[in-house]
Amino acid sequence: MSTPSHHSLLSSVPSARAPAELPPTREPETQSDLGRLDLLGRLPIPLRRPFKAGLDRTVIAHRRATGTELECRFLSGAEWYSPFDGLAGAPDAEALPGMLVTTLYQDILVPRLLAHYTPAPERRPASPCHPSCLDGGLMDPFGIFRTFSVIPFVFLVDERRLKGRPAPRTWSDLLHPRWTDDIVFGGWRPNDRVPYQDYNAYLLLCLAEEFGRTGLEAFAGNVRHLQHNIRTATQAGSNSAGVGAVSVLPWLQAVLCPRRDRTRVVWPEDGALAMPIGYLVKPDAEARLAPLIDYVTGLEWGAALTRNCYPPTNPAVPNAFPPGARLKWPGWDYCRAHDLGAETDRASQCFFDAWYGRMEVRACS
Repeated sequence: MSTPSHHSLLSSVPSARAPAELPPTREPETQSDLGRLDLLGRLPIPLRRPFKAGLDRTVIAHRRATGTELECRFLSGAEWYSPFDGLAGAPDAEALPGMLVTTLYQDILVPRLLAHYTPAPERRPASPCHPSCLDGGLMDPFGIFRTFSVIPFVFLVDERRLKGRPAPRTWSDLLHPRWTDDIVFGGWRPNDRVPYQDYNAYLLLCLAEEFGRTGLEAFAGNVRHLQHNIRTATQAGSNSAGVGAVSVLPWLQAVLCPRRDRTRVVWPEDGALAMPIGYLVKPDAEARLAPLIDYVTGLEWGAALTRNCYPPTNPAVPNAFPPGARLKWPGWDYCRAHDLGAETDRASQCFFDAWYGRMEVRACS
């Protein structure tokens, strides 16, 4: 549904070493190892070190208290797809990890995979939820993908480049021709002679779902170019030709912009585009994996999520969202009624056809 770049997954982060008494949480070595795992996880790069540190502490505390080992594997390098992209081909539930931790992505939305993590109707969880997440429909009504955090996408506005234009307040504002060649969003390619290898396809999917092909083509007409989110954040507010008046960024990268006297973070009035982060757990493993569930939904990890601008759904974590913040995304009904891989490909093709077409016209004029 989206490629790794918009999660800032363009460089690897070495895993922090665990205490000597516990082997460091490491990446799974082969697909055949997965069935013995209690947890398999992947997260955006800014969350990897703090998540792994807390996970190691949780595993150590559980072993000291019970003498029982929990076998966890966490992707801490540049990999994103493997081994998650092979989970749907597992022959049975015994070949799958007890718990998965991941952002929402098409490789974990395969029905035959979700069936192994589906609780009985009478056992669907009803955890407390922050009002912004509840109103935004982030909680899976079937209790399969249990959202504990979100990646919000917002606007970073360069005040000097507005030149009298009103700053965008909603997503539909980005379709107005006043922003022609003045919007940047996340993507990466080694040079301008080849297609983009990574880009924020989730953004394109969401725009296509809400505004259709015409709206996506209008957005393409306003995009200056795509570049790594970190580069955009560091350039915004400068005289660089690499940025425009408006950048679409994850909330974390937007607030990290060093030129805050010249820029402003705008949380869209109709809602930041939200990508859920959550976990799936086998129904028969839920009691045994309670320490891991308590960790990913608890206050300690919730505070770390808040510090990193990936707000948790736990309403007991203070100051996670701006006051009155709204969230929006295609929703669970849309996800279950569509092939998200195919829909994302269609949205991306529509955008790039329009965008490259405009680039060719501009080059010839």
